[in-house]
Amino acid sequence: MDKEWNILIALFRATCEQQMMLKGETKQQAKMIFNRWVKEGDKLLKIIENESYEKDLEEVTELIENSLHKLRKL
Repeated sequence: MDKEWNILIALFRATCEQQMMLKGETKQQAKMIFNRWVKEGDKLLKIIENESYEKDLEEVTELIENSLHKLRKL
């Protein structure tokens, strides 16, 4: 189960990073909803990070970020 939580949190981290790439691109209502989702996700992230192995979490996050970087080059 720890692996699944690490994947979830890594995806959330990548989603938050992707949000920065989209500044000014989304409509106001979508931005408001997304920002609420991010705030709630940050709360969940803190809870789960406290119970996770940081090394494992960083490894999964790095894999996702590298994959996203490759996708952007396509």
